[in-house]
Amino acid sequence: MERLFGTDGIRAKFGEHPLNRDFIRQIGAALGSILSRRSSNPRLLIGKDTRYSGDELEKFLIEGISPYPVEMDCLGILPTAALSYLSREHNADLGIMLSASHNLSEDNGIKLFNSKGLKISDEDELEIEAVIREGIGDEGLGRPEPDKLKIKYIESGQALDSYLNFLKETAGRVDLKGFKVAIDCSHGAVSGIADRVLLELGAEVVTLNNEPDGKNINQDCGSQYPEVVARYVAENKMDVGFSFDGDGDRVILIDEKGRVLDGDYILMIIGLNLQKKGNLKKNTLVATVMSNMGLDEVMKEYGIKVLRTAVGDKNVVEDMLREKLNLGGEQSGHIILLDHSPTGDGILTCLKILALMKESNKYLSELSSCMSKFPQTLLNVKVKEKKIFEEIPGLPELLKKSEEELGDRGRIVLRYSGTEPLARVMIEGKNLQMIERMSCGIADIIKKEIGGN
Repeated sequence: MERLFGTDGIRAKFGEHPLNRDFIRQIGAALGSILSRRSSNPRLLIGKDTRYSGDELEKFLIEGISPYPVEMDCLGILPTAALSYLSREHNADLGIMLSASHNLSEDNGIKLFNSKGLKISDEDELEIEAVIREGIGDEGLGRPEPDKLKIKYIESGQALDSYLNFLKETAGRVDLKGFKVAIDCSHGAVSGIADRVLLELGAEVVTLNNEPDGKNINQDCGSQYPEVVARYVAENKMDVGFSFDGDGDRVILIDEKGRVLDGDYILMIIGLNLQKKGNLKKNTLVATVMSNMGLDEVMKEYGIKVLRTAVGDKNVVEDMLREKLNLGGEQSGHIILLDHSPTGDGILTCLKILALMKESNKYLSELSSCMSKFPQTLLNVKVKEKKIFEEIPGLPELLKKSEEELGDRGRIVLRYSGTEPLARVMIEGKNLQMIERMSCGIADIIKKEIGGN
């Protein structure tokens, strides 16, 4: 069996392996078997985003888990960060979030959290895969006993109350009166939630893409299309804009001029503020290999060290915990504020930025002005297989030649997506024409050898 877990849990098209009914039930059975061996009275929480397959995915998982003495609380639609918060707040043995994050509605996924609200460890993932492979959890499949089921369906509004209070308290119940804010909810899990928090704190809010129908999640909106809210901010003279993804664990900023500011800018803005207050642990933050070299450049000026890790917010958190740091994130908008939450939380990040704007009495254009990004190209190549890059004819030679040409004025990051059949070619450098030429050359070689339809 190939690895089931990618960089962000399990993800695939719903109805296709591993997200078809039979295999989802096997996943559920494996989880039920493991939990019942670890605890005499295990409890898990299940949340989901707004995609149409969430109800069925939840149903199939429950069918697999139900033969085991596991108490299940089904929380309905809520952001991933809320599921993480509730898992640690209630000391649940497991939190299950059904979401494919920024992917379109045809996809879905399973993210698993432990009792501390952290994504489960690689060791736990391997144990689940081993149980499925060996069929250890299958003995109870097909024999649920309805009178023994411990399932509670809880209204999402009820489940969310404590999370919303946590958000407002963490933001210091900042008074946002006078702020004109535009948000893009991506027809996802923050719909009706992000705007509610901002309104309760006094902001004037315009909400875009806030009407999920099960199929429109992330469709030409949200964090993948920040230009939607950017256009609105510029045309309507808003103070700031925020663009969330489908499950709300990432956010992209828009300044008052309509300029898009990704996760690198967020790390820079929050990092400098924490340092100014003496609260940036070890004067260090964690970013991934995809973050722009401009972040390193400006952080170096202020005496802040940038640690690089592999792509994935789970990798960011692991490095933060190991090094005892409190700020990290990804260019994509996953920002980890470990003093408050062990996972990316778009709404929390949004509130922190607004509180910082109010405290400094500055617009985002001013707060972000000290960073100049290196030109960067990112090409996604569809592939039919994920062949080792060193084994692709001609690629090692071209990479070596390109790296020598860039020298210390740029870098090349070549990786496969952990959630999609894509090879990602990212190059940074001072000369845009040079890196565009290099990117196309590398992408062409990959396409020729393993390109997919």
